[in-house]
Amino acid sequence: MKTSIRNYTEIVRELKVNYPKLTEFEILTLAIQIERNEILENGLVVSSKDNEPTGIEAIAIALGYKSS
Repeated sequence: MKTSIRNYTEIVRELKVNYPKLTEFEILTLAIQIERNEILENGLVVSSKDNEPTGIEAIAIALGYKSS
């Protein structure tokens, strides 16, 4: 299942509210890591719909892989 990819500025706001003791550097580092992880999750997700292949599925289809 695809997850929504939040902009790092949204993540920064959320982290500041939930973890006020973190430094600005720590918050920015975490926000960028979270955003990167969300992008990776969406790239590696396997879809349940044949008409909307994603990530690895699209690569496999382009290479001619067929399910057995």
